[in-house]
Amino acid sequence: MDLQHTTHGKHRRRLGRRRLLLIGAGVVVLVGLFLTAVLWPRGTTSPDASHRARASAATAAHGTTSQRSATSAPASLAASTANPGVGPSVAVGKKPHFIAVAPNGRFAYIADAGAGAVYRFDTTKDVVTATIPVPQAPPQMLTFSPDGRRAYVSAYTADFSVNFLVTLDATTDTTVAALAVGRGPYSAATTPDGRLLYLPYYDEEHLDVMDTKTGVMVAQIPAAPCPHWIVFTRDGRFGYTTNHFSNVVTVLAIPQNTVVTTIPVGNGPHSLEMSPDGSRIAVVDYGGGDVQLIDPATNTVVSTVPSVGGGPQDVTFAPDGKHLYTANVNDGSVSVIDLSTGAITARIPTGASPTSVAVTPDGRRALVTNFDDGTVRVLDTARG
Repeated sequence: MDLQHTTHGKHRRRLGRRRLLLIGAGVVVLVGLFLTAVLWPRGTTSPDASHRARASAATAAHGTTSQRSATSAPASLAASTANPGVGPSVAVGKKPHFIAVAPNGRFAYIADAGAGAVYRFDTTKDVVTATIPVPQAPPQMLTFSPDGRRAYVSAYTADFSVNFLVTLDATTDTTVAALAVGRGPYSAATTPDGRLLYLPYYDEEHLDVMDTKTGVMVAQIPAAPCPHWIVFTRDGRFGYTTNHFSNVVTVLAIPQNTVVTTIPVGNGPHSLEMSPDGSRIAVVDYGGGDVQLIDPATNTVVSTVPSVGGGPQDVTFAPDGKHLYTANVNDGSVSVIDLSTGAITARIPTGASPTSVAVTPDGRRALVTNFDDGTVRVLDTARG
């Protein structure tokens, strides 16, 4: 949900001017470097080799990592069902905007812009177990490091006057750093090795690249207006980012940080996600209400699923790769799509204004944030 608008992502304007001049960009980077030297903790833990060693057998060599789940599929991976069961609705705060499940699957973090906090949510007991204040600005989005030890929270005010990237220690549920950044930091993601974090901006025309060990912004990549989301191939060679006001997905070469191509998609691409086997990228079009499926081998749209719901703004694959789920903010539902047929197999009421959907690594449960009623809806996504 795009919280600078009062109607949850119903965009009242489009970008009518260039947001950032080259000189201004240089100033932002220099300021970031200065603040980093003051604020960033030294000795940030690098990715845990044990987590990397448990790479999923179900994921191909060129599978992906994103802000969702840089983790392996467990041995007890459940087969996904075409019609998930509806579980409890759990009160979590005021305006839960985005949820991400930790790589170990045992808990999730929920960014609540209305409460100014991130909640720790026990995925086995369906209860909030900790509240982490984010006083710098309303927390909007978040992503975990591949080893699950850090979480990076995008926080900004409705007018983009205050903007921070906040780093949490997920082992202690505490804040370890807060870095002032550009206007509207959105859905960031780390590279597969966890060394770099790529940060797109709602209200600027570039992405920043941060060294996660030092907190230094090491690069800036020009982008089409309103870069929103980013995922990477598991080999780290390419990144894919949605450009919400430009109706394209941009393909980046990593680590050169150059644009390989742009892929025309539908109206208002918002979230994107790679399939577990790396063969498809799903993109939800907030304005068009569709899902496009991109073949990363050819960087072309190979199929479209029309009319998945009202204002779909998040998309997530089942870990077995057989279904995907869209959170439809304008009609209070999550849609289920069968990837083998392209058919919508279920449209499940979840609550008022669902803004994100995340699935546990074992494939047994989906968690949906409902922005306008302050709840998380639990869905039973496993067959049988």
